[in-house]
Amino acid sequence: MLNREPDYYNILQVHHDAEKDVIEAAYKCLSKMYHPDLNRAPLASERMKEINMAYRVIGNEALREEYHRTWLQRNAWKTLSERETVGRRAFENKEAYDAYGMLDSFFRETMNEKWEDAYRRLTRSDRESVGFDAFLDWKRAVHAVYRLGNYHISYFRKYSDCRYGDKAYSKIYHFIVRVTELQQVTGRIVESSSHKYVAVDGGALRVCLGSNDLRPVTEKFRKLARMIPGTSDLDSLYAKAIGKIDAGTGVLTREGWIEEAEREIHRSNRYGSRLCFGVFGFAPQLSEDGALHGEETLENNIAYISAFLSKHIRKTDILGRCSDLALALLFPETTPRDGKRALEKLARLLEGDSGVRANFPCRISAAVKRPPANGGAAETLNALLKKVGILN
Repeated sequence: MLNREPDYYNILQVHHDAEKDVIEAAYKCLSKMYHPDLNRAPLASERMKEINMAYRVIGNEALREEYHRTWLQRNAWKTLSERETVGRRAFENKEAYDAYGMLDSFFRETMNEKWEDAYRRLTRSDRESVGFDAFLDWKRAVHAVYRLGNYHISYFRKYSDCRYGDKAYSKIYHFIVRVTELQQVTGRIVESSSHKYVAVDGGALRVCLGSNDLRPVTEKFRKLARMIPGTSDLDSLYAKAIGKIDAGTGVLTREGWIEEAEREIHRSNRYGSRLCFGVFGFAPQLSEDGALHGEETLENNIAYISAFLSKHIRKTDILGRCSDLALALLFPETTPRDGKRALEKLARLLEGDSGVRANFPCRISAAVKRPPANGGAAETLNALLKKVGILN
């Protein structure tokens, strides 16, 4: 496994001891939040690459086991007591920190549809006013319209001897929660903030629901859910979107890259803007026994190179994997001459990188070409692959 890996647990917003089903649920939810076919925000594509890369590793038991060992080495200083000490610095006391943990668990269980666990975290008064069946109907109705993708909890303040709803509590901790959600009706990504409270209830910390009658809001969300396109349509869109991302690298597949390239050719023709394509071909060196050096970890090495290039190209450039040993680059607003300079610079950076030299010694070939005015992104890409020796 190559060095300098990002924290994949943090990227997927899961605990480092999370079960496989939690990781899968987090990946599915974040994919629907950030996939560029569903989210047109400028940074969504970059976020999706990180999410795919993280899931490729920690979603695979063998790769996760290897990664987890290096993760523990990098985070060995974070013993439980030290993590708690560091975390509590943002709070006025340990109880406030524990209240944060209670609310964080409530949201994680909500994200992973663990409704019974979330319900048990409510105050006793809330559970007496709202039965589990009513709570479950409400959560499912909301979940059908909004899919929680990410959240951030900030501690605000503590109240003493106060009332919330119809119940008096000795202490209540006030938090502000920012959430990012996929709105199923419109297909848009929405962000919002809300105020949440955790009370000391019978000697334990519990989440305040804040309502003793969920029927009106449940019915409201049921009506909204009827406006959502059929499940098969959503699943088809999701499958199509995911199919354009290469599972090994997190960048676009050949199909996805060509589709983007065709759009860029059309835009270039319409506005008379500059455009060129570039390709990197990688020829691994042979080991002493005549085998390909690094063959067993080829996917890891290409993934590393893809992540490396993603950090060094412009935000407007588009990277794709067009074969096992080739990566394509789309350079908008760039002449072939400037594109060639960009490829040469990137090649020097790759050749000078210690991770590439140690783990994947190879000969790097590069070629650049402007696509024809009448389209032909696939044909141009094939011509470039021939130049770098990937196609005969």
